[in-house]
Amino acid sequence: MNTENNVPCEVSRKKVVGLLPCSGACNVGMLTTKCVTQMAQKHDNINFVCSLGIPLGIEGIVSNAKKSEYYVAINGCKVGCSSKALESINILPDNEIIVTEDIGIQKNKNYSDENGLESLVSKLETLINTAL
Repeated sequence: MNTENNVPCEVSRKKVVGLLPCSGACNVGMLTTKCVTQMAQKHDNINFVCSLGIPLGIEGIVSNAKKSEYYVAINGCKVGCSSKALESINILPDNEIIVTEDIGIQKNKNYSDENGLESLVSKLETLINTAL
């Protein structure tokens, strides 16, 4: 019997990390979605949460959001839509990224502009690893 794969779940269990991209209609909003998509494909403990469905009260989305144990709101700008979405169901994000402030990217209407994506991915990766 291979004992390496039989690690007790208390030892091997990772926190479920809820990631909420703002997905706003600008370059930094699009970056939040692209970044979260990469993290969801890379890590098996990511809960990709639809920020828009939470304040709309969509039951399945709210229920899904509440399954997370650690929350990171990834906001494109200081408006903070993802953070506000969580707060609408009385959950404060454990961590928050504001792309325009934390990564230093200027907001524009070029939706395909990926300037700063690598920096955002790196920052979010660090937050995810901290959550574990």
